[in-house]
Amino acid sequence: MMRLNDLRRAGASALLALAMALAGAAAVWASTRLAGDVRQAHERALAARTEAQRALAGARAEEAEIAAKIDRFRHLVERGAVGTEQRLAWVELIRDARARHHLGAVDYEFSPQRPLDPLIAPADADQLEAAGSTLRIRMPLLHEGQLIALLDDLAFNASAVVRVRECSVTRAGVASDAEQLVADCLLDWITFRPRQGAGS
Repeated sequence: MMRLNDLRRAGASALLALAMALAGAAAVWASTRLAGDVRQAHERALAARTEAQRALAGARAEEAEIAAKIDRFRHLVERGAVGTEQRLAWVELIRDARARHHLGAVDYEFSPQRPLDPLIAPADADQLEAAGSTLRIRMPLLHEGQLIALLDDLAFNASAVVRVRECSVTRAGVASDAEQLVADCLLDWITFRPRQGAGS
């Protein structure tokens, strides 16, 4: 038979084993909880970093867009396309270009200025209002290269954005020794002004 002391020692050992088991379980639970907290903190840090990177990329894209708009506006101002139409300068440009490209008599007429539909306004418009005057120009040609050279000249030197709407080249009704073709073109001469209420 077991003695009373033996029973007491066995009971104490059992209690010690139970206490150690409970302590081990608590340690496992604590370490699991800590690992979970660390994982969540890491995920929050990654999410915050991703959001910061997204915000930085957005700020850089906006900065690049603003810089591009400033460059476009500066380009339009430098070529004289922002403000009122400069028709007298346009007429002189057409006359000078006619002489440079050795063209015969050139008939031309500008229509009254009109606002442009935002859907067809050039990409340069952005926060500017675009208005256009249509030029109808008719001229004899020795060859089609003269027309291309004239259009390039006008587009490069005009104090406006010059856009070719339509152009046709036909045989002259009565061909002389030199002039055999006739060009008939419509060109939009587009100028800009800041929109009402647009930001600077």
